[in-house]
Amino acid sequence: MPLPELRMSPLKIAAIYLLLGCVWILFSDQLVSWLFADAPPEVLARAQTLKGWAFVIVSAVIIGVLVHVSIRRMEHASSFMDLQSSMIRHAHTGILAADRDKKVIYANPAISRMSSTPLKLILGRSMKEFRSGAHEEPFYEELWREVDETGLWQGEVIARRRDGSLYTQWVTVTRVDDREGEVAYYVMFATDISQEKADKERLRYLAFYDPLTDLPNRALISEHLKNALRQTPAEGSGQVAVMFVDLDDFKTINESYGHQAGDQLLRLAADRILGILVDGSQLGRFGGDEFVVLMTGVTDQKQVEQMASRLLDALGEGFQLDDDTRVMVRASIGICLSRGSRGGDSDDTRRLFSQADSALSEAKAAGKNIFAFYHTEMTRQARRRLELEEALTTALARKEFVLYYQPVHDVASGRLIGAEALVRWQHPEWGLVSPNEFIPLAEETGQIVEIGARVASEAARQIRAWTELGLEPGVVAINVSSRQLARGHFPAFLRSVIEENGIEGHRLEVELTESSLLALGERTTDLLREIRETGVQLAIDDFGTGYSSLSYLRRFRVDKLKIDRSFVNELQVDGGSLGIVKAVIAMGQAMGLQVQAEGVELDSQLDTLARLGCDSFQGYLRAAPMPAEQFQKLLGASQSQQSEG
Repeated sequence: MPLPELRMSPLKIAAIYLLLGCVWILFSDQLVSWLFADAPPEVLARAQTLKGWAFVIVSAVIIGVLVHVSIRRMEHASSFMDLQSSMIRHAHTGILAADRDKKVIYANPAISRMSSTPLKLILGRSMKEFRSGAHEEPFYEELWREVDETGLWQGEVIARRRDGSLYTQWVTVTRVDDREGEVAYYVMFATDISQEKADKERLRYLAFYDPLTDLPNRALISEHLKNALRQTPAEGSGQVAVMFVDLDDFKTINESYGHQAGDQLLRLAADRILGILVDGSQLGRFGGDEFVVLMTGVTDQKQVEQMASRLLDALGEGFQLDDDTRVMVRASIGICLSRGSRGGDSDDTRRLFSQADSALSEAKAAGKNIFAFYHTEMTRQARRRLELEEALTTALARKEFVLYYQPVHDVASGRLIGAEALVRWQHPEWGLVSPNEFIPLAEETGQIVEIGARVASEAARQIRAWTELGLEPGVVAINVSSRQLARGHFPAFLRSVIEENGIEGHRLEVELTESSLLALGERTTDLLREIRETGVQLAIDDFGTGYSSLSYLRRFRVDKLKIDRSFVNELQVDGGSLGIVKAVIAMGQAMGLQVQAEGVELDSQLDTLARLGCDSFQGYLRAAPMPAEQFQKLLGASQSQQSEG
C-alpha cells in the first residue's frame, strides 16, 4: 500500500506565489493604464490603490487555498503512516529493519514474541548475534550474497529463543536502496512455522507408519517390498519372502479384556517379533492383528521355515499385559516366495500380498498355530472364492437357492418320521454348488442371515403344502446359524413364519450347534426360552464335536441331540467313537432327550445304533437329500405302506 504523494510542499507554495507576484508586477500597471486611459488623474490614482488591494486579496486567497490543500494532504499522509505503523506493530509476522551495517534499528512486537526476547535487547544489536548455531557460516554467506545480488532471499531458518530452544522460521530478507542505488536498509520478515512443520511431519508419519506400534504401515511396507524386489536378482538363488503373521485369538482377548489390553498385546507382539528378526528383515503392520515380515536374500526355504517356527514359538509363550493379566495367544503364518523383479511395481506387491494372504487362510483352515506356504492351487481357490462371493450377492434375488430334504427314519421301525431341510444353490451356469463351498462364505459375509430366513420361510410353506395334500411330513428340521441368533429378533421372525403359513409350531425343528449357543453367552437361556415359546422343537447339531457339557444341556432345555457323522463313520473301526456314541445315547436317554444319528451309510452302523438305543437316523443308507417333489412322492409311498400294513 503506497504512501500518498505530498504534492503541495512549502517550496511549491512559495514558487506559485513568486510566479503570481512576478506576473502581477509585469502586467498590472499596463492593465490599469489600458482600462483607464482617458480617466482623470484622480481616478487613475484611485485605480492604482485598488490594484494594490486586489493583489493582496487574490494572493491571500490563493495562498490560503494552497496551504489548506497541503495541510489536508499532510494529515492524510500522517494518518496513513499511523495505519501502516499499527499494521506492523500488530502483525503476526515478525518484521525487523537493519541499517546498511546490519544493526537492528526497528523490530515489531511479533519478533519479540517469537524469540521470547524483549525489544530493548534486540534494538541496536547486529543481526549476526541472533544466529542459532544450527546453520554453518556458508549458509549465511550464501543468504547475504543473494540479497546483495538480487535484492531478495527466502527460505527456512532455524532460530533460537532466549531460553535456548530452537524453532523454525520462514524468512524473507529484502534490500532497500537509497536514491544513489546504494544499500540503505535491510528488512526481514519472519514467520514461526514450527507447528506447521510438526503437523506436516505428523501427517507424513501417519501416512507411512502405524501409530500404535510405530511399525511401517501397508503403504510403506509395500515400498520396502518394491525395493527388495528391485534389488534381488531375477535369476539365481536369492529370493524375497513375504510372511503374513496373524494372531489367532486376538478377537477373544479384545472382547474379554477390552481394547486397551488388545492394543497392549499388539505392541508387545510387535516388539517380540522385532527381537527375533534377522538383519535385512523388516516388519510392518497391515492393521488389526495382522503383521507382515519381509525377508531378503533367502537362498533356502529352510531359512524361512526356521524363522516361521521361531515366530510361532515366541508368540506362543504368552504375554504379560499388566501385573494381574497374562494371556496366551497362538499365531498363524502365510508365506510366499518370489524372485527379484526389475520393475518392482505395485502389481508385484499386490500379487505377493495376495499370495501370502491365501497361504495364511490355508494355515488357519488347517488348525491354526502353524505356517503354510503359498502354492498355485491357492490362486485358483482365491479366484473361485471371488466368483462365489460375487454370485452370492445376486443369488437370493434370482431365487437360485432351493431346498432339498433328507429323510429321517425311526431306527426301530424304519418308518419315515420327518426330514432335514438342506439348502442347495442351483447356479444357472455352474449347476449345483456344494454347500461346503458357499455356506462358510455366506457365514463370513453375513449373507447366511438372509439365506437362513429364506430356508425357514420355504420349509414352512412346503409343510403347509404337504399337509393340504393330506400328507404327513412329520418334523422338518432347519439349520440356524449363530449370525441369525445374534441379530436378536430371531424368535419373533420364527413366530411370524409359523403364523403366516398357518402351520403348527411343533412341525418345525430348529437345529443349533454347540458353538453357536455358547457364543451367545448369558443371552442363550433367554433366547432358547423365547424360541421354545413359538412351539418349535430344539436340537443340538453335531453333538460331541464341541463342549458337550452336561451342565449346559440341563440349562438350555433342548429336545434332541444329533450325533455328528464323524463318530458314526468310525463306529466299526474306532473303539473311541463307539464309546462316544454310546455315551451320547445314554446321556440323551437319562435326560429324556431324543437322539438322532447323522451320516448312516452302512447296515452295520444302523445295527449298532439300534443295539445302543438310538431313536432316529438319516443318511445315504436310506436316502440322499432330494428335491421337494421327490420327497413328496416318498411321503405318499410311505403313508400307503403304513395304510396297507
